[in-house]
Amino acid sequence: MRYMLLLVLGICAGSATAQFKNDNIAFRTVYINDLCDSLRRNPDRLILDVRSPGEFRDTSASASLNIGHLKGAVNIDVNEVKNRLNEIRAYKNRPVFVICSHSQRSRVCSKLLADSGFTHVINVNGAMTEFNMLKNSAIPCVNDLYETSNKYKLISPAETGRLLVSGKDVFVLDVRNDSAFRGISRDEAVNAQGRLRGAVNIPLATLASSLNKVPANLPVLVVADYGRDANLAAKLLTDNDYPDVRVLFNGMSEWISTSAKELPQRSKLWEQHNSFGMINAIEFDELMTQQPNTFVLDIRPAAEFNNKVTDRSWRNRGHIMNAVNIPLNELQTRMNELSAYKDRDIVVYAFNTDPETVQAAKMLAANGFTRVQVLTGGIWNIRARAANQKGLTRLMKWVVDVPADNL
Repeated sequence: MRYMLLLVLGICAGSATAQFKNDNIAFRTVYINDLCDSLRRNPDRLILDVRSPGEFRDTSASASLNIGHLKGAVNIDVNEVKNRLNEIRAYKNRPVFVICSHSQRSRVCSKLLADSGFTHVINVNGAMTEFNMLKNSAIPCVNDLYETSNKYKLISPAETGRLLVSGKDVFVLDVRNDSAFRGISRDEAVNAQGRLRGAVNIPLATLASSLNKVPANLPVLVVADYGRDANLAAKLLTDNDYPDVRVLFNGMSEWISTSAKELPQRSKLWEQHNSFGMINAIEFDELMTQQPNTFVLDIRPAAEFNNKVTDRSWRNRGHIMNAVNIPLNELQTRMNELSAYKDRDIVVYAFNTDPETVQAAKMLAANGFTRVQVLTGGIWNIRARAANQKGLTRLMKWVVDVPADNL
């Protein structure tokens, strides 16, 4: 997903559970769309990148996090900022723009700086993830701000769609394993991703010995399930002198989470194995606005739905307004409760695009439900998009009963 949510939570859970409640209260925020203008208006500012040094330099062992940085940024790991405040003390009363990969760590750091007496702290919403989604868009100067040591290019689903319908010959290389490519993986969430039409499957594990199957005289578009394997494959190709290598940013997970409005070519370019639909947060908002009686099914355990999880309290994030909770392990025996919705819209969700949501959707489809859709990114992504993408604050209203500590 766009915000690589579980990974980010793993990074951040130890330092904070609050998500967005300090935005424009303890510190200010800026969207990527407005970042260029804001930086231009503040020439005496500091751009503080709080990712690890490896991420900042595109050398991280977590290849999916090697996504470039902003020109002129100073890198101090979020875990070191508290002990290195003297290095940026000159900016205590000057603008400090804080950025990371997905804007969770930057929010932690922005609060720390504000609590330490810094008076002009600005969190960059969406961070480098959103930045990569908006590169090569109509937003002025975005490309001019971007630096990377990667020899390959990260391109958004929208840019990928434009490339694939441009008429250019492009070699689409899918580096997932065979079962994921064919939609028979044990991971139902991966199966739901489908594949790009015309893609050639060479799993990452065999790519080094199969380079003769990849033409060097064509642009190569590398696709995986998420980001890691595609980035590793792209590095292997560029290290072997392939001149034009591009990566579908955040993989097929991002592809299926991109709306038809953002990606009008999706149905033409995508083969899916699903007996149900996929709907993202924006499309969910439109559906619920137009059809407020849509049945929303939360298949998480009851403890999570009711904010009673004790060992992973960061999963206590409330629930969607008017959702009905039927845990996956009870769904088959409670099908009769849903019988009135066999030919009506049902949206299934969990915390993220968890395999359980796909299992539930398949179960419903097998029982004759004809209009089932999985909410990609789940409950977390609704609020993440609302906070990090310009013009989407309206999405916040759909998630209710969020505990104060996790707002």
